[in-house]
Amino acid sequence: MLPLDPMNQPYTLTWARVPPVFRTLARWITIAQAAGYGVSIVFVRQTASQFRALQGADAHGLLLSAHSHLLGMTALFALSGACFALCERPRDPVKKVVLVAPFAAIMIAFVSVWLMRASPVFAWPLLAANVVMAVAFYFQIIVTLRELRRVGNS
Repeated sequence: MLPLDPMNQPYTLTWARVPPVFRTLARWITIAQAAGYGVSIVFVRQTASQFRALQGADAHGLLLSAHSHLLGMTALFALSGACFALCERPRDPVKKVVLVAPFAAIMIAFVSVWLMRASPVFAWPLLAANVVMAVAFYFQIIVTLRELRRVGNS
């Protein structure tokens, strides 16, 4: 059970209740994350032609890439999700869906990469998962930055 605030309502942690120095930190972390993810999308787009030319990745190469991407992207989405969770809007259940979507998409994407070794048809779920990841991530970023701007530095 959540403790009650002075208005006898359940106490919830939001950006309005976080000290200004942490809001400033969150704002700059969020901006840097958005820029970094954007650069990675451009990088993948520019290097995709190299991967199309390959006859299939070996298991070692896939494991090497998967473990670093899974850990890094999970940390990225955990941080953006934590910032998004402190926003007052949107309310549940939309907030829960947007919080879970990138993590589910990561799993679908990496399973699809492995399944693509057997059939190219699994490129479609990989593409869909990447779109879901990007849309959910940037939705979190936009909502977080709007909320931080609304609350201000006071």
